[in-house]
Amino acid sequence: MYNHLTVALDGSHNAQPALIEAVRLAARGQARLTLVHVVSLHDFAVESVGLLDSVALQNEARSQGRLILDEALSYAQKMGVTQVNAVLLDAPEGGSTMTQLLVNHAEQAGSDLLVIGTHGRRGWRHLLMGSFAEEVLRKTTLPLLVVRNPEDDEQPAATAG
Repeated sequence: MYNHLTVALDGSHNAQPALIEAVRLAARGQARLTLVHVVSLHDFAVESVGLLDSVALQNEARSQGRLILDEALSYAQKMGVTQVNAVLLDAPEGGSTMTQLLVNHAEQAGSDLLVIGTHGRRGWRHLLMGSFAEEVLRKTTLPLLVVRNPEDDEQPAATAG
């Protein structure tokens, strides 16, 4: 069994199956669970355009990330995971920096399994939008559990429990 799992959460329906599976494994194996949300501050840096206040958007992104983590933390505890913590990481440059931060954190925290969700896009949608899961796979040396959402749904997720 695994002793320390790290699960990546972004608030999407695609992350929900990964959270549910990571919680199930952690509870069954009495493992530690680390919940990680990476805030892409680059996506909110539009102040130079003069349309929006980037500081307020960055604060909102962090608030939303904290909410995602708090809900996941509550769910994990409700499902019997006793050793769980939540980590909010900032990726100022967005893009591949997000995956590298996640991988680095999981490795430095001593995780022995990294769990992520995926939407399973193929064809042009995959080519145009890339794959976070694929990039994590290329960057990590940890065992990786990729949990596919059977629904290709990009709406914000409801609480797991």
